[in-house]
Amino acid sequence: MLDWPEADIEEFSHALVELKTGPVLCEQCFNFADQKLCGICSNSKRQKTKIAVVEKVTDLVSMEKMGSYDGLYHVLGGAINPVNGYVPEKLKITELVSRLNQLKTVTEPSKIEVILATNPNTYGETTALYLDQELKPLGVTITRLARGLAAGSSVEYADEITLGNALKHRK
Repeated sequence: MLDWPEADIEEFSHALVELKTGPVLCEQCFNFADQKLCGICSNSKRQKTKIAVVEKVTDLVSMEKMGSYDGLYHVLGGAINPVNGYVPEKLKITELVSRLNQLKTVTEPSKIEVILATNPNTYGETTALYLDQELKPLGVTITRLARGLAAGSSVEYADEITLGNALKHRK
């Protein structure tokens, strides 16, 4: 940083001050933001009726790198893991339900899709099952990311769960 131009140092210091005083999380999806809404939620070209529910912002970033998802997101802030203190009340589940109820006032529930994009591990699966139970009464369409063999992998080295999911979700 000692070699940075003065303008870059000034901009960096201003960004640090803003981090502490300005909005840090999008008030709609809980992604990082420098305004009330993040760039994704404020993008008018995004499908407002398609919401991918992810555990953390880094999951959102990974999906965005793919470049083919045109919906919105909802960051839970973790996955259900009672041992580490992540109970449903500590996650952004209430906010998700409120968001969906608000969306239902302008769109038919059957036209709203919630994509459960939690991680395919014990905590992610527990969270997805919990969300499925919580969201079903809302009448929205609930889907889950497909699971199975990764491109370039080998059937011979796949574990039983991965191979079972690949067979179950085959096309």
